[in-house]
Amino acid sequence: MTLKLYFHPLASYCHKVLIALYEHKIAFEPIIVDLGDEASSAELRALWPLAKFPVLRDEARNVTVAESTVIIEYLDAHRPGGTPFVPAAGDLAWQTRMWDRFYDQYVQEPMQKIVGDRLRPAGRNDSFGVEHGSAQPLLRHA
Repeated sequence: MTLKLYFHPLASYCHKVLIALYEHKIAFEPIIVDLGDEASSAELRALWPLAKFPVLRDEARNVTVAESTVIIEYLDAHRPGGTPFVPAAGDLAWQTRMWDRFYDQYVQEPMQKIVGDRLRPAGRNDSFGVEHGSAQPLLRHA
């Protein structure tokens, strides 16, 4: 398999890439990484020292691509299939990018602070992060 996706099924940004891969029926090897386990995360850290999800490794092109939006644009350029995920130009291109950034920055990021806090060990909570995430206008009434 020439494409390997390093991800975790609970990491919300990974779902964007999984949808793109499945939508265009792109074959890939899924590699689930547990960042809390050194043996599990060693390969990811060797490819991408920041060890953030998701990371796509394209062995055929000898390329490592990080960050969900960038991976999706990479797939559009190098593994096209069906309708492009991001239109090539014009108003649809910037609107697609705007909504992508909107959901990442104003929905996913604050929501992850809240959800991530619940997954932390007792006594290691992030009350500041939860307060900041909860203060976002889109999540205040959720």
